This record gives sequence, C-alpha cells and structure tokens, in this order.
Amino acid sequence: MSKFCGSLLLLALITFQSCIASQEVVSRKLKFSPRARPPYQNHAQMARYVAHTVDWCVIGTTSTMKGREGLPFTNILSVSDGPVNNSTGVPYFYVTDLDQSGVDIAKNNSVSISMSEYQTGYCSNHSIDAEDPKCTRLTLGGKFVKVTDKAEIDFALNALFSRHPEMKSWAIAHQFYPAKVEIDFIWLIDFYGGAAIISPKDYYAVKL
Repeated sequence: MSKFCGSLLLLALITFQSCIASQEVVSRKLKFSPRARPPYQNHAQMARYVAHTVDWCVIGTTSTMKGREGLPFTNILSVSDGPVNNSTGVPYFYVTDLDQSGVDIAKNNSVSISMSEYQTGYCSNHSIDAEDPKCTRLTLGGKFVKVTDKAEIDFALNALFSRHPEMKSWAIAHQFYPAKVEIDFIWLIDFYGGAAIISPKDYYAVKL
C-alpha cells in the first residue's frame, strides 16, 4: 500500500512539474506576441506580426558548394526584428562567414527568408496544419548585408541577445557579427485566395 501511495505521489509531482513547464512555454510564446493576432485581411500588419513573433527562419541562398553551384540551398537562422517591446520589421541575424550560408552570401547576397506562424502555437492550438493557408507564411526577399553603423550594431545585438541569450557566447570562437536583410520583396499567405505582395513602404509603416 505504501509503495502504491508513493507511486501516486510521484505521478502527481511529475504531473505538477509538467503543468508548470507547459505554463512557462505558453508564457514565453505570449511574451513574444505582445499584440493580438491581426485580422487576416490586414496583410502588412500580419507580416509584421509574424516577423516580430518568430524566433527562427529558413534562409535561401544560391549554392556555391561543389557540384551544387547555382542551385537553391536552404539553412536555419535565428532571427530578431527587435526586443520584445520594440518591433522594427528589420530581420537581424548573428552570423559567421564560416557557415555555408555565409559562404554563399559572400558570392551572391540576394536571399529569401521564410517564416511560419506555426512557431507561435496559433496553428497547432487551432488544429491547423503548417501548409494550410490559414497558418500564415511569410517570405522576405532582399540583400543580406553586414550591419556597420555603430548605433545600429548596438541595437541589433540587443535585439538578438535579448531574444537569443545563448548567442552571447558565440562571438569569441567563430567571429560572429550582426547582419540584416534589406527587404525589397514581401510575399504573404494568411488565408485562402492566393498570396499577397506587400510593399516595403506599407510593411514598415505598421506600428506594433
């Protein structure tokens, strides 16, 4: 009987800890979603919402790898468009030229980055598949450039380190530096009916 009671107590403790962990995950998602999800009809606002909320993206470059020259190559990069309370719409990255994407960018810095609303938990919470048009997909195209202005470097590093604290330990080993995409193309799907093409002017005009 004592063993049975002990097992029940252990199970209750594990369940309690799991609930706490789940609450922390939800809190983290809410922390990075300071505004309510915008209506799907407002494409520019939805684009900014996704760009600010996600923590990582897929980057597409033109491959320089032997035997793959000129073909598409994709990679994962952590991203931040600003601290939680300050969305800029500018996707910032902390990168090294030793990474394959960096090698590709050194030869051709035209890139595309793609983000999915699935990261926010909205789609899974509503049983929406990542490929369903109601689960917002955002692609930003432009030039991938190193941040060189001192004030912008400070802002970019704060934006990145506040969202990705582990990054602080990367610089020494592999010569990481802040970079960004200078956006000239914005493609969004957030509902049925095909993609919306958003002008950078409208995108940056949004206030979150």
